[in-house]
Amino acid sequence: MTKPKRYWLGKLVVGILRHIVSMLLKLETVGAERIPDTGPIVLIGNHVNFMDPVLAYTMNRRYIKGMTATETYQRFLFNFMAWSVDAIAVERGTPDLSAIRACVEALQAAWALYIAPEGTRSGNGRLQKGNAGITVVLLHAGTHIPVYPVAFIGLEHFWPNLKRLRRTPVRVVVGAPFTLSPPEGRVRQAVREQITTEMMGQIAALLPVDNRGLYADQVEKAPRYLCLQADT
Repeated sequence: MTKPKRYWLGKLVVGILRHIVSMLLKLETVGAERIPDTGPIVLIGNHVNFMDPVLAYTMNRRYIKGMTATETYQRFLFNFMAWSVDAIAVERGTPDLSAIRACVEALQAAWALYIAPEGTRSGNGRLQKGNAGITVVLLHAGTHIPVYPVAFIGLEHFWPNLKRLRRTPVRVVVGAPFTLSPPEGRVRQAVREQITTEMMGQIAALLPVDNRGLYADQVEKAPRYLCLQADT
């Protein structure tokens, strides 16, 4: 596994972000020890605001390859942070084939990849519809690659607390991993959508009931296309 572009700059920026996070949040992390030190993996999490990708980068010692909206590269400060960690730019609202290809290549190079399937910040912490792009990435990169659901809980209170100069209590929960178990042959769009729904259900299961949003009912359903690994 080769080091990414600007590896040491990225490590420096992530280190600085850890200190900033400690000043802004009262952070509790559960299950981060599940994340392996090597090998290709995917982390998927709910997208509340700009802080959850920051937490994805800083919650574990492992170097994380993330994604960011194309417009992020048009804002100076966020542009620098995204550039320093070599984040994959994605055009929101479109099937961005170049971004999908970059994600597949990152996994083939045995990197840890973080994706927020919602694609857009909720602001209120309630889970929105997930984009099937994550399923397409895994179908091309390898269905054997473990996927770890991550829940960011409490970030919806970040801005009100910041205005009052208060630290926000936030809980990050990393769930047990799973792999995809799609049908043989061509995986049609309806199946890709169902796989995505089942993956979002794994995130929802880690969230408080009020934050499960569109996937509240999915939590109680047994997944058809996911192979859940035993919790350790």
